[in-house]
Amino acid sequence: MLRSPHVSDMSRSLAIVNRSIRQFGRWFCFLSIVTLAALPGESLFLLPERSSFTSADVRLDNGRLRIGLDQQGRVVEFRDVRTRQNFIGGTGGWIWELDLLPSDGPLRLTPAEARTFLVERMAGPGLGLRLLWKDFGLQAAPDLRVSVTVRLQPRESFCRWTLMLTGMGRVGVERIRFPRLVGIPPLGEGEELAIPLWMGALAREPRRLFVGPGGESRRVEWSYPGMLSLQAMALYRRGGPGLYVMSEDHGVYRKSFAFWGEGKETLSFEMIHLVEDPSLARSSYVLPYSIVLGTFVGDWITIAERYREWGTRQLWAQESRLMRGLVPDWVLKTGLWVWNRGRSAFVLDPAAAMQEALGLPVSVLWHWWHAGPYDTSFPDYLPPREGTESFQRALQKAHERGLHVLVYLNQRLWCLSTPSWTKEGAERFAVRERDGRIRQEIYNVFDPKPCAAMDITTLFWRSKYAGLCETMVREYEVNGIYMDQAVSSLVCYDPGHGHPVGGGNYWMRGFRDLVAEIRRRFGEMRDRALAGEGAGEAWLSELDLFLTLQVSWERYAEPGQGWEVIPFFQAVYHPYGITFGNYSSLTIPPYDELWPTEYAPKEPLALLDRKYRRQFYLEQARSFVWGMQPMLANFLPAQLEEHPEEMEYSLRLARLRYRTLPYLLHGTFLRPPELDVPEIEVPISRLSIYAGRRGGQTEWLGRFPAVLAGAWRAPNGAIGIALASISDEPLSFVLRFDPLAYGLTRGGRIYRTDEKGRERFGTFGRGTTALSLTLPARGACVVEIEQGHR
Repeated sequence: MLRSPHVSDMSRSLAIVNRSIRQFGRWFCFLSIVTLAALPGESLFLLPERSSFTSADVRLDNGRLRIGLDQQGRVVEFRDVRTRQNFIGGTGGWIWELDLLPSDGPLRLTPAEARTFLVERMAGPGLGLRLLWKDFGLQAAPDLRVSVTVRLQPRESFCRWTLMLTGMGRVGVERIRFPRLVGIPPLGEGEELAIPLWMGALAREPRRLFVGPGGESRRVEWSYPGMLSLQAMALYRRGGPGLYVMSEDHGVYRKSFAFWGEGKETLSFEMIHLVEDPSLARSSYVLPYSIVLGTFVGDWITIAERYREWGTRQLWAQESRLMRGLVPDWVLKTGLWVWNRGRSAFVLDPAAAMQEALGLPVSVLWHWWHAGPYDTSFPDYLPPREGTESFQRALQKAHERGLHVLVYLNQRLWCLSTPSWTKEGAERFAVRERDGRIRQEIYNVFDPKPCAAMDITTLFWRSKYAGLCETMVREYEVNGIYMDQAVSSLVCYDPGHGHPVGGGNYWMRGFRDLVAEIRRRFGEMRDRALAGEGAGEAWLSELDLFLTLQVSWERYAEPGQGWEVIPFFQAVYHPYGITFGNYSSLTIPPYDELWPTEYAPKEPLALLDRKYRRQFYLEQARSFVWGMQPMLANFLPAQLEEHPEEMEYSLRLARLRYRTLPYLLHGTFLRPPELDVPEIEVPISRLSIYAGRRGGQTEWLGRFPAVLAGAWRAPNGAIGIALASISDEPLSFVLRFDPLAYGLTRGGRIYRTDEKGRERFGTFGRGTTALSLTLPARGACVVEIEQGHR
């Protein structure tokens, strides 16, 4: 065991070592430096050669990854041995911190308050240390101990960390900040930060995002489950050394990932775990999952592939609706979605016209069908705003035309201005903040009325919402429900709701109970679909498809502010869940006829300037190469004649996708080949339903590759490379691919599939193959690579 007092000379150090050996027998204990090294077939402690404490007083090293701690347990070294990159700068920082309840002592407890720090070698495979801090001097918990373990396997560049609290006495711990990596130095030119923000987001100059204009620290925190679709992040230099963090939590407990700046150069990271029932008296608490910290060389795709190895073995993937064959057949066969709003004449008739033009099944996502105005009248949806009989006749006619319809029902909002809020006593079942107030959210910028977030774990809300779903399916015969805000989770502090207060995994349990109740009420109608907003691994087993609007990131977010969209979620889970949707539109956004008239546009759904056509192409191309079901928003039949080039582009991609479903519906994401194509300027409209409608930036000029690419492995092992041009000019370029990188060990044939059909294009052998390709203006194709006879 290793204790923390300083030692000034070698003689004193050796004397203490001798006493330690006599006292503890089998353990080699020393004070200057402990190095645990991986040797063939054995692990051993090495005695120090220096007499004073150095920057790393405890070291764990397997030849791939080196972890160093100082005498109090600060992490001062986290080094990739091969690249020599240390991801800790300066004096390092504490690996953990505890947020205590206000009445239980200091608000933040750190290892600095521990008067004793012990280190113990752990038995078992690989290398392992147990770190123990105690003697904090807390009257409410005199025996409090914080125990952290770290394990490092041979030849691995990652380690696993766990944490346990014992002797908690009367101390309430609300948050555990663990692990913490303080002072991450700059990694050099080409540094990127990738996060699974729903579909995924990438920052190419991440450090400037976490520092204010005056150099002050800026902190950003993302919660899981919900805004983060999976449990991994990566900071790296593109093609160079990188750091990733991953939580192996199959129980879907509430947590957050956070970065903050330290001056203009340094970043820091921590994961925050919310403890359930923090005021509950308990003697101990064990973090119910381990954390992986690792190093790598590559980019975000490298980490997506690593996470996929773990994530796809979890229950949410193995029992996903798509993998079990439970997704309704009409969803699988949908060739294109039309997302319109308002009365049936503006929704279903355009969808029928699109289906006729496309020649493939079209499905409908229908908003603003309900009685009250959007975002201020939930859940008082009925009767439909055009009347019950008209609504039912329109749906019946749509079904006769072969259309399938999802209708909007917000999954967790109850607007406070509705008569039902008081009449039904909904306040008792709303989510409560930590201070006891109802969680209120405002979305409508034209009529900013608050809505309450309802607690999904309460039987009251589940019965209310499931009843609405049952009515829409059984009485109105819709084909499914779009459960807005379903792929999200909240923390509730109401002790009367029957769930743990604060942290825990009760929200996902509540959602599963809700979906079970909805499907029970559907009964024999098993072809009814449930869709959710966003993307999330924990929802794969419950929902049939996911509306991933980040394809249109630039319309509603803040382009030019450092983030861009990436298909992180699809890279991990594409064959386990269907993603669809975008804001891709040729018109100004619609305006609800029930909103205040003073903000209504003079010409509803007026066509956008044609200078934004490339934005439309970009959104359609992203959906295609990223393996999503395509969508058109605010479509009117006149657009087929008024914007023939844009419409033909959308139809071309939809038809091509339909011919290549083994890749673009059921395929596994692969690293797409790099294309030597130019970047082109794309004027971006910043108008969405709310964004840019009442002031603010309404236009942005971006630069994007002229050809987008995605690569997929079909279930039969064939490779498909999807290519889509957004250029108005023909383009010729060379596509290079390494068969071995795609797991192809023998030669085979290459085919090209486009709007004209499928034709043999060439052959390939063992080495890198260069294909000369030409795409016409706004052209697209799928290059299919099949191993076998040449």
